Amino acid sequence: MKIILISDIHANLPALKAVLKDIEKHEPDVIYCLGDLVNFAGWDNEVVDLIRKKNIPCLQGNHDEGIGNSKDYFPYSFSNEAQKEFGIQSIRLANQQITSINRNYLQNLPFLFKIEMKGAYSNIRLAMVHGSTTSNLEYVQESTNDAYLLEMMDSIDVDILCMGHTHKPWHRAIFCESENKKIYRHAINVGSVGKPKQGNNKACYTIIQTDAKAILTDPMAIQVQFEFVSYPVKSVIKKIEANGLSDAYHHFLLHG
Repeated sequence: MKIILISDIHANLPALKAVLKDIEKHEPDVIYCLGDLVNFAGWDNEVVDLIRKKNIPCLQGNHDEGIGNSKDYFPYSFSNEAQKEFGIQSIRLANQQITSINRNYLQNLPFLFKIEMKGAYSNIRLAMVHGSTTSNLEYVQESTNDAYLLEMMDSIDVDILCMGHTHKPWHRAIFCESENKKIYRHAINVGSVGKPKQGNNKACYTIIQTDAKAILTDPMAIQVQFEFVSYPVKSVIKKIEANGLSDAYHHFLLHG
């Protein structure tokens, strides 16, 4: 089975279009989105409309929850005061522009997805969240210890936990014991389409692949591949300027 995961688009329509075009060559069985469709680049309605048109199941990120519920402010990450002020103005703009239909869509997105991949020898259970298993605001970083990652997986009875929110892709196979069997569970962050923070400015998406004979005793049974896609960054900068927002993220968008 080949699953493709996208996340954290943040109203960046050029990045989303480039990623969806690139995904076509992989011919996935299914695509999921882990949330944060809106707030940042200015194409809030266009991104929601495209995700809905493509029938891509989507989780509710913290920005989706905030805009969906018409909040004037909600927690978000920033590196300096200029980016903080940009965020406040971006929330205001997204609330002004989002249609009532799309606001209702954002408001009613689910918190978690769980799927089961059936195999010849065992079934593998996979869960998707935006932040963590308890909050779409929690940043689960690559430095998070194995014990906590396993605790989250145990709490929802899964073998693979996929997350977004940090905008930094990573994958870890974690050795553990379950029912007296030595197995590997997998924690994955799928990166960001519209606001990547992996050290370059390319949009990121993740491919997860297993075959029918996959068993959790093999750490390589779950194949995880991060794909990085170029997109017209300068068009995003022009959109931000046209919306009257500051240049606080221009360098970030150009250089990562």
